[in-house]
Amino acid sequence: MITRKIIRFKEILNLPFTLLDQVRHRWIFIAFYTLFGIFFVNVFVPFNINSWNHDSGLDQMVRLTGFGLISGLILIVSQFGIRQITGIKHYRIGTFIFWLIGEVLCMSVAFLLYQSSWSISVRQFMDEIPYGFKYTLLGILIPYSLSLLVISQIINQTKINRLKVEAGQTLVELGLMNFPDEKGIIRFSISAEQLLYIESADNYVILFYRSGSKPTRQILRNSMKNIEGLFANSSLKRCHRSFMVNLHQIEFVDYQKAQCKIKLSGVENLIPVSRKFYPEIKPYVV
Repeated sequence: MITRKIIRFKEILNLPFTLLDQVRHRWIFIAFYTLFGIFFVNVFVPFNINSWNHDSGLDQMVRLTGFGLISGLILIVSQFGIRQITGIKHYRIGTFIFWLIGEVLCMSVAFLLYQSSWSISVRQFMDEIPYGFKYTLLGILIPYSLSLLVISQIINQTKINRLKVEAGQTLVELGLMNFPDEKGIIRFSISAEQLLYIESADNYVILFYRSGSKPTRQILRNSMKNIEGLFANSSLKRCHRSFMVNLHQIEFVDYQKAQCKIKLSGVENLIPVSRKFYPEIKPYVV
């Protein structure tokens, strides 16, 4: 049983830790950690760090901010300098834990140098390092963990966006038009041959399409402007402030004295063409 647990523990330590693989993610991690660390140490003053010196007001804020800046600088040296020298491009969980311990140790030494007076002896300084390490580890725990969580969210969102694009490409290959909501999530897909026209209604758009003998509609929360931008290079064209039509579904165009109207296949009502959009749709209907 014990041997099995040891083997499992070794397997866990050997798993890849990919959050800080990319250079962009490292910069975001360090920037967020530094800014949040400065905020954290000034607002929450862990371990009554504000009382370690006889200062107050602006002087105290500058001193406390120094802790965040120093730790941020150490992370830059660690993640870009030392990693470059050692050639470590990808962490394992075990490697990352070892690396984190090294970063905390460097921070604790730097904090002692920053906080202590120059009259401190070497022996006193060495005796303070274990305590400095403990308080540094506890002090950076929240900023460091939260920064890693931010990177994790960025990576997950990137993966989700990539899957959305791939799913969208697959639907395009199948000849489908993909209609997203205002958040960019695809809510309805239909072939171009079935789509008739789109009508706007406040913060919604109504898609009219052929399903059987009569037109059917689908309501989406999105703006006509967004839909127009998404399908700028398709057969779907804006003809009115409130309407977009599928050019492939036009049966005829009724030119009247004051305005122009479009008759779509299977649609009883004529779709108006406004003067504003007539120059854009004219090449397709004349």
